[in-house]
Amino acid sequence: MTHGTMATNVRVRSARWPINKYRPLNMININHIYAFLELVEQRNFNAAAEKLHLTQSGLSRKISAIEERVNQRLFERTTRFVRPTRAAMVLARHWREALVSYQAGLAEIGATDADLAGSLLIGVSATSRFGEWQKFSDLFFQTFPSVNGRIESMPSQDVVFYVRNGDLDVGFCGGPIADDSLGVIQVEQIRYRALLPDDHPLAQREALAMADLEGEGLSLVNAKTWPRVRENLDALLTQRGLLEAVAYESNFIDLILRDIIDNGHIGIHPLAENYLLPRGVTLREIDDLALCLENMFVWRKSTTSPLVRSMVSMLTRYCSGAAAKA
Repeated sequence: MTHGTMATNVRVRSARWPINKYRPLNMININHIYAFLELVEQRNFNAAAEKLHLTQSGLSRKISAIEERVNQRLFERTTRFVRPTRAAMVLARHWREALVSYQAGLAEIGATDADLAGSLLIGVSATSRFGEWQKFSDLFFQTFPSVNGRIESMPSQDVVFYVRNGDLDVGFCGGPIADDSLGVIQVEQIRYRALLPDDHPLAQREALAMADLEGEGLSLVNAKTWPRVRENLDALLTQRGLLEAVAYESNFIDLILRDIIDNGHIGIHPLAENYLLPRGVTLREIDDLALCLENMFVWRKSTTSPLVRSMVSMLTRYCSGAAAKA
């Protein structure tokens, strides 16, 4: 009797899951996984669909297909939002890690991931705008041609605030950043340099020393608008008795450059190598000013967005490669 029962169970199992070696398994499309992860992140069908450039009904069909495949409900739906189930969070954790390896493999062989699609809202501070951000962003959007980026320019402290609150997806800004809710990657360090009018006597030198600035009028960005730029610089200027030499301040670097040209003042500012200076301004090293501004990339650690995670993964490899070359 026992033997007969076992045979019956085997026949029932075969009836429910017929095996056909000539028929491919019902695998989950990677586009569906990207859509699933974005919905886990947004907790709202409209918001997730907009991010992915899908209709709400198109997103709903992808989620339904996954639920049917895993034979479990993955989201509790209400009229205002959706709540991922425990099963959804387990899948999100494993699939997020798998996608990092998937994209790393494509990157290693020089292939692109055209399946990743949607839009990213990126905050970029003025200190980051002309640094490695430019080269990296070009590479990222070439690698993921179906991802669109919208750039919002703002001060560093605003970038951090809006990323933390979820109003920005990611940000590039000045550091340091101390916030346990944010992931942070140091992208580059930019040295402070002197900005002089071309016809200034000091512009004829290859490099300057801080003592050369004594008796000169300084033109600096405003401390309230640019706290990360001014904080350490002001401390050094105070030590050398040069803080009183500040003759002009502005919220905008363009106005600082104009003041340097018109009034012969000297600026001190962290400027990236590829910053395009206006005609009439010369950039010089200050040998004994060992001061750098750290440019950072920030994102919310809690995010499950495949677009954000893809940018994090790619930037990690990008910075590792840059460090190896250095």
